[in-house]
Amino acid sequence: ISEFPFVDEADRAHAVGLLILPFVRDLIDGPTPNHLIEAPQAGAGKGLLANVLLTPSCGRQISTISEARDDDEWRKRLTAQLRSVRPAVIIDNVTRSLNSGALASVLTATVWEDRILGKSENQYFPVRCAWVTTANNPTMTTELARRCVRIRLDPKVDRPWFRDGFKHPKLQRWALAIRGELVGAALTLAQAWVSAGMPAAQVKSLGSYEQWTAVIGGVLQHAGISGFLSNLFEFYEVADIEGAMWRQLENPWWERCGQEKVGGID
Repeated sequence: ISEFPFVDEADRAHAVGLLILPFVRDLIDGPTPNHLIEAPQAGAGKGLLANVLLTPSCGRQISTISEARDDDEWRKRLTAQLRSVRPAVIIDNVTRSLNSGALASVLTATVWEDRILGKSENQYFPVRCAWVTTANNPTMTTELARRCVRIRLDPKVDRPWFRDGFKHPKLQRWALAIRGELVGAALTLAQAWVSAGMPAAQVKSLGSYEQWTAVIGGVLQHAGISGFLSNLFEFYEVADIEGAMWRQLENPWWERCGQEKVGGID
């Protein structure tokens, strides 16, 4: 991943965390967040990064779905993926603002329940997959923003898809060719942390994802990879449109009234 244009060290750390996640999933007793791979424009390498990071654990069995138009369609698509027992699900090339109760629910669920089409009975599916979304300058509700970790790329050039001179021009083919070495590298990082006694990560836990924070943060910290979860507030400021709207009201209200009681307006 050395030639991907990560914005800061947090984005790079989260990318390594996504690569490691499937190999340590059984150590995480709880849900895992959505890895939001984003960029300011098309052609930055979002889809390629998602596929390369998941190649060691998934090989060629990487599933992608497109965004849904409404919550009912989201529910059906998510159920279909979980029913197929996918190791990872990529929601590719999101163009609308993310606003889905079903998606928010599955990202904090350990078991997903849904009715079988054409029948009056429900099925239950364990939620163990890695979640990835790719988008350009995405916006979303507060409920979805707090369920995401950001991996931002920025090539800082016009028409980035014309870039060349890469060390591995056909990166995904190369990753498949040395898949065994990449699996070994991921397992080595995980085993080094386990052998050291699983030291806790020195970061504040992400709400609803405490076990994920402890395991992925611990592995990265032990490996000397810094920046884990350090870009959350920056990400919320940009992507959380719902929170931004409230702050536009609350900040001037606080500046004018502070803690004084304010009566209603007739």
